[in-house]
Amino acid sequence: MNTFLINRTGPPGNELIPDDPRLAIDPGVNAPSHVGTTVRIEGEICGQHDLLVDGEVVGTMILPEHTLTIGARAKVKANIKAQNVVLVGDVEGSIEAGKLIELRSCCSVVGDIRSPRIMVENGAYIKGAIEVTRQAPAHPGSHQPV
Repeated sequence: MNTFLINRTGPPGNELIPDDPRLAIDPGVNAPSHVGTTVRIEGEICGQHDLLVDGEVVGTMILPEHTLTIGARAKVKANIKAQNVVLVGDVEGSIEAGKLIELRSCCSVVGDIRSPRIMVENGAYIKGAIEVTRQAPAHPGSHQPV
């Protein structure tokens, strides 16, 4: 995703940069839905769009065909199922992805992880089982290369 900072401008030649710069997304790029840092959700979240969580979620999160990103300030106690999961913040619960789970260097996971592809950066904290799954063969009786 391409991003740039929004600058406010004063009189010509005097550019003011806000204390808390906001990110703007290039036109034509789909922005994910966002759970902000001041939001707390309890229950089940189901979605048909990519989702970025920076707040607190307790319960279940299901995005079967989309990407779930747990931001650096997020506190999540939930079982997660999504197509792709990117973890930067803290998660307590099981995580299952249809394609890929990315564990970034500053994330913390307490729970089991299950996906065909798992990427772990140096420094990521994991307490739980990790299972790399295999996709079923396309045709019965065919074998996948090992």
